[in-house]
Order: sequence, then C-alpha cells, then structure tokens
Amino acid sequence: MLDFLLFLGVLAPAPLLAIVVLAARLRGAVRRGGAGTLAARTRAALQGGTRRPVWPVLIGVAAGAALLTFGVGRGYLATVTNGPRWGFDVVLLSIVLGLLAAAGCGGLAGLAAAAVARARGFGAGTVTGLLALVAVAAGTASVHLPLRAAYLAAPGDFPVVVNLAGGDLLIPFEVFLAALIWALPWPVLGAALGARAETAGRRHAVRDVWQLLLDLATADLPESRSAWGAALRSELAAIDPPAERRRFAFGGAWAALRSGRPHGAWMQAAGVALLVAGGSFAASRWSLAHDRGGILGFWVPAPSALLLAVALATAWRDRSFGSGLRAGALGGIAALVAVIAVGIPEAVFWMRERAGYLSTGDAVPPTWQAAVLDVLRPEFIVVMIIFWSMGAVGGAALGTALGRRRAGTPDDLPAAAPR
Repeated sequence: MLDFLLFLGVLAPAPLLAIVVLAARLRGAVRRGGAGTLAARTRAALQGGTRRPVWPVLIGVAAGAALLTFGVGRGYLATVTNGPRWGFDVVLLSIVLGLLAAAGCGGLAGLAAAAVARARGFGAGTVTGLLALVAVAAGTASVHLPLRAAYLAAPGDFPVVVNLAGGDLLIPFEVFLAALIWALPWPVLGAALGARAETAGRRHAVRDVWQLLLDLATADLPESRSAWGAALRSELAAIDPPAERRRFAFGGAWAALRSGRPHGAWMQAAGVALLVAGGSFAASRWSLAHDRGGILGFWVPAPSALLLAVALATAWRDRSFGSGLRAGALGGIAALVAVIAVGIPEAVFWMRERAGYLSTGDAVPPTWQAAVLDVLRPEFIVVMIIFWSMGAVGGAALGTALGRRRAGTPDDLPAAAPR
C-alpha cells in the first residue's frame, strides 16, 4: 500500500497540473472573449501549431522514429538471447530503456511546445508538442506493427527466450508506445512554461531563431538573475549581423544554463544522501529480520518521493523550473551514490547470511562478486533513474506553478519576460 501511495505521488503531479493549466487557460479565454471565441482560438492554435517550419519537422520526427525503431529492433533481436551470458535480463533492460525513452520523448515534446509557445502562444505550443508525440508513435508503430505481424505469423523465425510467453518477445516496443501516454502532460506544461504573458492583447514578435533560443534559456531564471537575463535579451536586440547574433545567442544561452545553481543545493544533496543511505540500511536490516525479500521496493519509490519534495521546495522558493530541476538532479546523483555505497556491503552481508540477493531476496548468490553485481544490474539502476527523474521533474513543475501563483503571476505557469 505504501509503495502504491508513493508511486501515485510521483506519477500524479504532472497530469493533475496539466489539467489545472488547461482549465485555467480555458477560463481565462472565456473571461476575455466569451465562450463563443473558443472555436476561433482552437482554429488559431491548430494553424499556429502546424504552420511552417513545424510540419516539415514533424515529418522528420516520424521518419527518424521509424529509422531508430528499425535499428533498435534489429539490435534487440540479435542480442536478446545473450542475457544469461552477460549477467542481466536483456528483455527487462529493454523494457526499462523503453520507459526511459518515452520519458525523454516527453521532455523533448515539452521543449518543442515551449519554443513554439514562445513565438506563437500557448495553444500553438500545446498542439505542436502533442503532434510531436503523435509523430513519434506513428513512426515507431509503422515499423513495429509489421514486425509483430511477421512474428505472430512465423515465431520460429525469431529468437526464443525461455522466460517469455508466446507473443511477448517484442513487448519492449509495446511498452514504449504505451508509456508515451505518460508524456502527454509535458507538451501542456512546456507550452505554459514557454508562453509569454500577453499584455494589452498584444504578443511580442519573435525576430529570429536566435532570439527564441536566448528567450527560452533566460525565461526561467531565478528572480535574482532575471535582470541579467533581461540585459542579455536587450543586448541581442541591438545586434544586427546574423553571425554575431548567432554567436551571442549561443554564448548567452550556455551561460544561462550553467548559471543559477540553487542556493544550498549541496546541503540538500548531502541531506538526500544521508536519508537514502540511512533508509536503505534500515530497510535492509528490517527486511532481513522479517524475511520480507529484497529492498528494491525501497530503492525505487522512497527516493522518488524525496526528490519530488526537494525539487518542489526549490522551485517554489525560486519560482524557477530550472532551479528545481537542478536541485532534483543533484539530489538524484547523491541518492544513487548512497544506494550503491550502502547496497554493496549489505549485499555481501545478505550473501553471508544466505538470505538471497539484496535487490529481490530470491536465490542465494554463489559468490560475493555475484551479490555485488546484483546491486549494479543496469536494469535496476535504469528503473531507479526513471522514477527518480519523474519525481524530480514533477516536483519542479508543481513547485514552479505554486511559487508563481504565490507571487501573483497571472494565469498559471508562465511569467512575463522582462523586456
């Protein structure tokens, strides 16, 4: 029950926040123009979200997803039977890598939505981000479905994996397609983070891609750095030669992304490391004493909830998604170090007590090396990274929304960029 509640706390913030953002936008649109304007606004969003150069890029995304699926599929089929020799489950690793890929697609769709929203408004950005996910799904399905049909028609032509039931060989690709549903909130949140607040019914024009790049890089700076970001944008506006604009935009964007480490981030990371290390040790000894199996059930949800809290608190304080994300990432690195530092000696202790593998509690490692390698199994580490990342990113988004609401920023997530 506790694991379910922790997972719910990690998975729920992003979709709930996306629903709140959409509701706030719709309410604002009705208040400004009445319900009769919604159809016109929807048409404008669809036109803005598909106008050049968006639709050629979407076609490229679909083609790229198809090519990548083809290559990954061939590589997977060529190596899927080698798991026992390599010491890990290739199918399980492929499944969790598919989850990670789906999360990455959500992030890229959110970034695309933010870029289009910066230039054309929230509605257009949301449409672009959602269509980007559709393009990825279409490209992947165009390769996967014929391959699956061939597998069902002639399974003898494909590798045989003894621990898989009939028809399950290609399950990693189906998990990826299903997991894209998790990514649906991020185009909405990305568009909200990237959109400018409208002033007097007018929207700022975007001069070129270099202005857009610098705008996005500096739009989410903490309050203490906002004046510096405004100065960068003003200086770029005064530069006319395209080559100089490009160099200045890249340099400014890189400086903005490297700056703004949250205040006290190292102390937060040290606190996360201590809590995760202490919790791992306590979970290990309690599980050993009560014969409750391994502690993978602690490694995945508990640090996820902790990183969500750290990212939320930092983003709320700084009113910056980037600050929360940096704090969550630093805390995640500290948590991984803590898991490994405590897990390795505990795995050896479990082996000597003949209690099984530390992760799942099944079987008994034949050697201490096998016990240690179980802690370092790539599929377990990737699973932890996926859920920890979801907790940190969801916490950063929720903290940004609450922080900007506290500061009186209108609507939902976006704040007006200083000009």
